[in-house]
Amino acid sequence: MKTAYRLFSVFLLAVLLLTACQTPTPIVQTIQVEVTKIVAGTPEVQTVVITATPAPTLAPTTATGPVVIRAGTGDSGEGLAPHQTIIQNFEAKNPDIIVQLEPVAGSDYYARLLTQLAAKAAPDIMQIGDDAVPNFVSKGAFVPLDDFMKQANFDPSIYLPGLLDPGKYQGKQYELPKDYSPMAVYYNKKIFDAAKVPYPQEGWTWDDLLATAQKLTKKGADGKPEIWGLQLTANWTSGFEYYVAAAGGTLISADGKSYVGHMDSPEVIHAVQFFTDMYNKYQVTPPPANLNQWAGGNQEFANGKAAMFIFGRWPQAGYLKNPNIDLGVAPLPKDKVRANVLFWSGFGISTTTKYPEQTFRFLNYYAGEPGAQVWKDWALPAVKSVADASGKTKDPIDGVWINELNYLTPRAYTFTPYWGETADPALNKALQTVLLTPNADVAATMKTAAQEAQTALDKLLNK
Repeated sequence: MKTAYRLFSVFLLAVLLLTACQTPTPIVQTIQVEVTKIVAGTPEVQTVVITATPAPTLAPTTATGPVVIRAGTGDSGEGLAPHQTIIQNFEAKNPDIIVQLEPVAGSDYYARLLTQLAAKAAPDIMQIGDDAVPNFVSKGAFVPLDDFMKQANFDPSIYLPGLLDPGKYQGKQYELPKDYSPMAVYYNKKIFDAAKVPYPQEGWTWDDLLATAQKLTKKGADGKPEIWGLQLTANWTSGFEYYVAAAGGTLISADGKSYVGHMDSPEVIHAVQFFTDMYNKYQVTPPPANLNQWAGGNQEFANGKAAMFIFGRWPQAGYLKNPNIDLGVAPLPKDKVRANVLFWSGFGISTTTKYPEQTFRFLNYYAGEPGAQVWKDWALPAVKSVADASGKTKDPIDGVWINELNYLTPRAYTFTPYWGETADPALNKALQTVLLTPNADVAATMKTAAQEAQTALDKLLNK
């Protein structure tokens, strides 16, 4: 009913505006957008023609009446509920602003936003994920927030460690955090207890992880594992960055120009070797169910057939209700260093907005303490005071995720807007090779991957 009421209210407002102001019918525009596609293993920039109709600009109802700002999100279904609650709370305190939520579900969300930007019809606020920030900012999509934050006496220390960094690019803040997840180790206490194996502890290492997985892997009469010690994430490149960081390596140079010497470094080779040995040499983790699915498509942990699983927080709510699992969560083990990587979503202000002051006022609420009071019931809150007051900081499960924020390492995408077109395909291919070929030469495989990524990057940098 709330959603229906909101839609009716916005519709009624639009009708009144059209009647009172005689707003002309929007003109259909044909625009050209450059799209980078992978062709025969290398990126090519192609120009595509897109027809776009600019969204109508909703002016104030009177000289002092409310303005309408649009908030775009890729969330859908139940995920829209916290957005709607925050918007209702904000509007009650800010009668001069109406916020119109614009959800776009599906894989075309970013393409839709880029099309709207080209047509100068983007939402005033846009939600994007961390790895899209460099690409969108380099295309002029977002307004820098630094001056707004200064004028509003915005206190950046309200956030938990590391949560502002994914919204920065080249030293400027473009986005504020919505939700996030580092990685951690899920473990099933039922399997540990049955095998009389101690639970994972703070400060454990890769050697401890392997030894624990070996103790928990149980084979049947046919010699095949009935219980696996550990479920891993196959060719999921973003998750693999944890292993690289823990080994003390990097996948790209700090200036964003070199993969050679980084993706094929001894540290990265060591990380790849350890990862693939868990599959092929030690056989403590199940082979990928489907390399075309996210993280290999395995379900052994969810089915009670794997004792541990290294992953993000996204499936936790389901695991807590799963009768196959008595859930525990442990910190990531360290190798050369204690490290973690972050997955993040945030909000920024579009460069096409006509109401920057009002939009930042809502953004400050959306991503600030008032919004966090709502987000905390759906995800980990980004604001430290809310995390502390809600008890999540000291919670035996959620407290682990929050503490892992103290060990974050920048992901490779932060150094180049071309990560997705260059290195990600090469790294994915390399991981598939070493997983499917037990005797693969890891060093040679990573040298090839680094050279493929470098060739693709050089072509884009020199175009």
